[in-house]
Amino acid sequence: MSENIVHTVCTDGIEMEYARFGTGSRPLVVIPGLAIKSVMKSAASLQVPYKMFMEDYTLYFFDRRKNVSLDYSLSQIAIDQVKVLDALGLKDVALYGVSQGGMVAQQIAAAHPDLVWKLVLGCSTSKAEPEQLEVIGNWAQLARAHDKDALVEAFIRDCFSVKFAERYSRALRMMYHDVSEADMDRFAVFARECDSVNTAGDLANIKCPTLVLAAGEDRVVTTRASIKVFEKLKAAGGCGHAVFDESSEFRNRILEFLNQT
Repeated sequence: MSENIVHTVCTDGIEMEYARFGTGSRPLVVIPGLAIKSVMKSAASLQVPYKMFMEDYTLYFFDRRKNVSLDYSLSQIAIDQVKVLDALGLKDVALYGVSQGGMVAQQIAAAHPDLVWKLVLGCSTSKAEPEQLEVIGNWAQLARAHDKDALVEAFIRDCFSVKFAERYSRALRMMYHDVSEADMDRFAVFARECDSVNTAGDLANIKCPTLVLAAGEDRVVTTRASIKVFEKLKAAGGCGHAVFDESSEFRNRILEFLNQT
């Protein structure tokens, strides 16, 4: 990874890594979803798919904080993220939450409307669907058992479309060849917290323009979950779950939404 891209912020007892690139005046904050190992280990590769954003936005991709306890909660992730954004002086941000990152982004936008200019939720949910409980629960069980091979196979199978997984099978498996027991223990903590997401009652507090994107073949949080988020937000005012990795059209829609006046 490039030292010019990955940085560390320390504030209020929180140590968190983030990747920063782009030259635009508006900050675009990305909160990734569950990852078996830190996205910072492949931070440099993020510049290619997000190149289209780099002229108008400065992108910040955040990892979760280091040294999490076994009882670390989803709401605490959101609290820590806000503290880090404040420490970096980031305000009036475009906030893009992916999967579990979307669960966190919902809490931030609802509790801190002055902080978020526009919100994008990608393949996320406001309350766990039965399929999510089963799929992510299986990941957590495999992680706690330190069954790396089975965890990687399940993660790839569940996150990506069959066509994509078959085409990039070798590269995807190589990505996780060095997963450690510590990585799996950390992953299990975050995976468990997906079960407790319940932001449905808070969605009416989100006042900023919001784009909800779903994938037709999402086997993790399901398309139905994203539709429910959309319907609640509206009332108040063909890819797999990892469509953000598979399809450039997903990113095109985000850029179009952010650039709308």
